[in-house]
Amino acid sequence: MINQKLLEWFDQNKRNLPWRHGRNPYRVWISEIMLQQTQVKTVIPYFNKWMEKYPNLESLKNAKYDDIIKIWEGLGYYSRCKNIYSAVQKITTSFPKTYEELVSLPGIGDYTAKTILAIAYNNQAVGIDTNLERIGYRQLGLKAKSKRNQQRVINFLEKNQSKDRPGDYNEALMDLGSSLCKAYTTFCKQCPIKSSCKAFKSSSPTKYPTPKISKKLPTYDIAVSVIKFDNRVLISKRENTKFLSGLWEFPGGKIEKNESAEIAIIRELKEETNLNIKTPTYLGSIKHQYSHFGVNIALFISYPKSISNLSIKQDYKWIQIDDIDKYALPKANHKMLDILRKLD
Repeated sequence: MINQKLLEWFDQNKRNLPWRHGRNPYRVWISEIMLQQTQVKTVIPYFNKWMEKYPNLESLKNAKYDDIIKIWEGLGYYSRCKNIYSAVQKITTSFPKTYEELVSLPGIGDYTAKTILAIAYNNQAVGIDTNLERIGYRQLGLKAKSKRNQQRVINFLEKNQSKDRPGDYNEALMDLGSSLCKAYTTFCKQCPIKSSCKAFKSSSPTKYPTPKISKKLPTYDIAVSVIKFDNRVLISKRENTKFLSGLWEFPGGKIEKNESAEIAIIRELKEETNLNIKTPTYLGSIKHQYSHFGVNIALFISYPKSISNLSIKQDYKWIQIDDIDKYALPKANHKMLDILRKLD
């Protein structure tokens, strides 16, 4: 059993993280959703800010989505925020206490449910994320990623669960994976469970499991325009989109093949707003990488003589440019604001 050595190490080396102070299910839930595909150091200030405004389930249930996503702004993977908002509407009274109830909520899968159960309720569950999975593969000396090997890892980690401290066992494995048993670097001398690790005995632990080949992310050429009329600018909200849903942005879209950026923005503005813009002014370009794709943006500014024929399907607002910080924007739009502010 590895749990005793692991917990002894954890007691001496555990990270001082804000969500570990007061391990109630609500705090564990929010932290685990924020931590999905996001580094701990990035999450900490967002978690603290969230808990200042929404310290408990009741305060979150009474919140407006625009206010919630504003706090989330910049953290990325915005569907996570949408799932939190959808889930809290389905929680009738107290926070769910069973696996079946938890996984029925939007955004909560097997890992998150089991992690909440172990940490907040002292349940014997083991939430297995990439860190824990990697440790299991190395302990067992397994290279190939397969359903059979994955089940062997699950069985191994569950067999070694601590009866007295299940939450600490989960967090100890998390800390071990993030500090010593990393994907591309290992600090085996300091590892408390190296004596049982077959990957350590091979002297090549980073080969366990076999690393995935990263897919090349697509990059899109985009034309965007700030539309200014009567000292106000137009922003619209992305709704029911795969990426960045619920955020506010300036109008624009993809540049088609054999199309110039200027022609593209004139076409996009007509399609999105029904405004006829003949001479948009080019301001500069922005390059930005999101989690799933990259964008090269040509930024324009347009001054329509009239907006009487304005027609937009999604929610939109005319705002003072100085008020734009009140709205949650994609990161690329913040880079556009840097260009705009230099115009003044």
